[in-house]
Amino acid sequence: MTGLETPNPLTPNPRAPSLRPRRFFRRRRRRQLETPFVGGNRVSVLVDGSAFFPALLEAIENAKSYVLIESYILASDETGQRVANALTRKAAEGVEVALSYDSFGSLGVLEDWFIESLQARGVLVFEFLPVSPFNVVASIQRRNHRKSLIVDGQIGIVGGLNISDDYASVEDGGKGWRDTAVRVEGPAVAQLEAFFRHNWRARGARPLRSLPLGCSPREGGVEVRFDTNEGRRDRAHVRRAYLAAIIGAQSTIRLTHAYFTPDAAIVRALKRAARRGVSVELITARATDVRASWHVARGLYGSLLSSGIRIHEWHERVLHAKTAVVDGSWVAIGSANLNRRSLRFDLEVNAFARTGSIGPEMDARFEADRARCEEVTLAAHRRRPRWVRFLEWFFGLLRPLF
Repeated sequence: MTGLETPNPLTPNPRAPSLRPRRFFRRRRRRQLETPFVGGNRVSVLVDGSAFFPALLEAIENAKSYVLIESYILASDETGQRVANALTRKAAEGVEVALSYDSFGSLGVLEDWFIESLQARGVLVFEFLPVSPFNVVASIQRRNHRKSLIVDGQIGIVGGLNISDDYASVEDGGKGWRDTAVRVEGPAVAQLEAFFRHNWRARGARPLRSLPLGCSPREGGVEVRFDTNEGRRDRAHVRRAYLAAIIGAQSTIRLTHAYFTPDAAIVRALKRAARRGVSVELITARATDVRASWHVARGLYGSLLSSGIRIHEWHERVLHAKTAVVDGSWVAIGSANLNRRSLRFDLEVNAFARTGSIGPEMDARFEADRARCEEVTLAAHRRRPRWVRFLEWFFGLLRPLF
């Protein structure tokens, strides 16, 4: 045949989405479900309990209509009492106060009298999935690991800090764990509020009388979006956000994650990024409250170091942060660890930000933390004793649990 050939209508077009309609529509559906970036937000990074708790208490104190708060761990200690007093004062003023805590996360640190006191003083309290001795597996498999505060639809705070003395500063009588949260003021808070209200309603808690207020954009603010992994369709949202940022990275990837046991896809994406010239660095915990997780993480070190990824171990007070900054612009701060539990099972919430000064600020924070770490080299890692290798192997068998 000469000239231009007429395409055969029966010949498949390799670019046509109809070739794999199910995959195409699944991807389209995921894009529709994912929350968009919203501009016009004022953003403040809160480093450690010394910044987090004053910001939390100030936001509660200034509430006019409602306070919505959830915490994986709610302890009836001095820090818990400080927060409880702030909540009950607002409830006495007629502000609607709703508090959700996780039953499993609060085991052993929360006493009945504490909850009874909150309820008696007007706070709506919801216990997420009460732990049952008759079904232990179901009790621990899907927990609410989120930590968030929403005030009047205008202010939202998310991060890794629970309501416990562990996270309060040493000056305030706490243990001063190293952690990070972010305060957002602006229209993006509506997304965070929607997550809280949906979970509160879906779990059968007492109906809230308040209605979402919303917030007008701030001039020249930061683009922010919140995302969660609640529900079957939304379960991989946070994981996909991380994967997309890693795959698209051009210059730097800086991760600060206390419990670093990601799945194979994230490990593969990080190694490929390093091999194509991206500077990939990880700060992870040597000082940790979950020693088994550290052994699992160290089992990945050899492969990561061989690919050119730099690893720094934090040796001071317990590291609990879950943050990332990519190319000095894309930032993630929230409750989600880079492990199977967070990315597949537990309810999490993260703030993702871009534009503005938050990227350079988080880069500077990473560098300050890195200066207080000890770098792990490939040569040193290869010299580790046999008993350490055995622990890595043994706990590596349990990696799906972390």
